[in-house]
Amino acid sequence: MKKCLFTLLFLSSLVLAEEPDLDALMEEHNLKPYPIEKIGHRQFFTNHKYVRVESGKLIVESDGESTNNTKLSVGDVQYIGTNNGEWGGKLEVIQDGVSKELMKGNIVHLLPIGKKLYIIEGLAHLSMSGGSISVIEDMEKPEIPRRITLLPDAPRLVYLDTTRADFQPIIIVGYRSLMELNPFEQLDILHWDGFWSYKLSPTSITRYQNNFLIGLPFGVAAIPAPRGSQEIVFYAEPEFNK
Repeated sequence: MKKCLFTLLFLSSLVLAEEPDLDALMEEHNLKPYPIEKIGHRQFFTNHKYVRVESGKLIVESDGESTNNTKLSVGDVQYIGTNNGEWGGKLEVIQDGVSKELMKGNIVHLLPIGKKLYIIEGLAHLSMSGGSISVIEDMEKPEIPRRITLLPDAPRLVYLDTTRADFQPIIIVGYRSLMELNPFEQLDILHWDGFWSYKLSPTSITRYQNNFLIGLPFGVAAIPAPRGSQEIVFYAEPEFNK
């Protein structure tokens, strides 16, 4: 029994030892911790970083695409979401050559989970920022979506955290927040008053080990997962904010 316990402890120590340090990983991409309080009020629109995980490896790249999706085809059913900013948007469905509007709103992302289709919409304009999450129970049978909850912040990016097979929350990067909708349809605010706000527009989000990583201009934000915290680290290129 003692021998088995020793073996388990030894193997566990090897796994922990092999887990790469996030600072070291970011340094491989020429990114180092940058004091958030020194960012100031300047806006940054270039040199975007995109994050993703492929075969267990973290990839940070300068060329990438948004993880959001506003079009989805299911058999002969096609969903199309539009987002025209302050001029509005909508979700429509095309079936048998007939188009029908299902809901109004600036559609940010269409997320299929099982048979369900989650619709995340919202808008940040002037002093207003908000949105909502709705669901179609069976995406093969289009219907008016059921609203699950309002969002206190406009959504920018949406990500399904599949780390656990038995609990897969929807993670939403807001205009100034990080939010979570759990499988029980309960909304939690994981982080509020995000430093990116209007200054650094998020490009992508992924989870790597114990952090949610958000791609931003000139760098990557790391927020502890799965519950999030106020302890955010911004890894930036040396030339950032010069």
